[in-house]
Amino acid sequence: MAEDKDKQSNTKKKEVGLFIAKTLFYFAVLVVLVYLYSYSGIGAAKFIYKDF
Repeated sequence: MAEDKDKQSNTKKKEVGLFIAKTLFYFAVLVVLVYLYSYSGIGAAKFIYKDF
């Protein structure tokens, strides 16, 4: 009986750890994508004096 509780506790801890790891990984990917989007200058204003 005690062994079943230990196994269940370990499984729960692994699930929680995996969830946290996945969350951090996806957050890091999102931050990198936002950084690359801002670095590319897509949202930046155009150079307004290009005809001079």
